[in-house]
Amino acid sequence: MYYLARLIFILITLSYLYPSSKKYFTDRQIANMIPNYFNREHNSPNIKRIRVYGRDNEKYLHLEIDVNRNRYQGEVDFTLYAMSNIAQYAKIPFDHFIITMYPAIKSKEPEMLKADAKCTIDYLIHKSKTEKRWSKTCFKVSTDFENFVVPGSTTSLKKENSKDQLGNYIILFGILTISGFMFYVFRKK
Repeated sequence: MYYLARLIFILITLSYLYPSSKKYFTDRQIANMIPNYFNREHNSPNIKRIRVYGRDNEKYLHLEIDVNRNRYQGEVDFTLYAMSNIAQYAKIPFDHFIITMYPAIKSKEPEMLKADAKCTIDYLIHKSKTEKRWSKTCFKVSTDFENFVVPGSTTSLKKENSKDQLGNYIILFGILTISGFMFYVFRKK
């Protein structure tokens, strides 16, 4: 019984050596999380469409939203913050965020915002950039849709690998090997 208690103690100790890390999600899971994030906030804009795609070996997260003229700036800020907050947990990081804003007034032209994802996450989530630097280097707003043409395909050019799963298998194999060795040594005595 004493050896069994020691074995359990050692196994628990070894399990704590593997730190719990940040959970990462696939593109589909991230796209499914965005509407839930928007539903939590009463003043969030209406989402028309969510797209995740790859073009020129870069990964894009594209949201189309309806904007109200009175809350225009707040809705764009909220959308960008929501994209940054959720996209930081992507298995393969996004390269760009694109927001297409359709105004409630039909006579106004829709606008697009294109932001560098890493830079935006650094500013909004990690607070490692200043607003002035972020606004000069990380995004642009335009009504010229020629620069923002998106492909018809929703497949990403980058493939999600199972490197995280391989690491888990290696750790599990190590724990089982050590446990087996300890069991052998204790049985031999």
